[in-house]
Amino acid sequence: MSQPGPSTWEFTLSLPLGVVDNQLRKVEEHLRALNMKAVDFGERCEDRPLRIAVAARLEKIGALVDSIGALVTRIDADIQPRMTAPARRPREEETSDSARSLRKPPPDQDD
Repeated sequence: MSQPGPSTWEFTLSLPLGVVDNQLRKVEEHLRALNMKAVDFGERCEDRPLRIAVAARLEKIGALVDSIGALVTRIDADIQPRMTAPARRPREEETSDSARSLRKPPPDQDD
């Protein structure tokens, strides 16, 4: 039995990474919604110690959302096929100069 090729391995790794990526995006979305609710609650709450506790939790949620966002970005970079830089196309002046140098010189015309 033959061993799987590189594309099979890439697919085998990309599929679970895509699922993890999708789940992390959902968690990030839920945390952002929770963050908005907590901000709203903290603004309406009159109990100072509770507002301080909510603010501390909001900082932790914000840091967690930022780290999830960074992780999702890294996973996306690993999943996406690596693009190679396109070959540099010569400018028009370069092609016309080099084309002229490769052509035979025109015969001398006598009128």
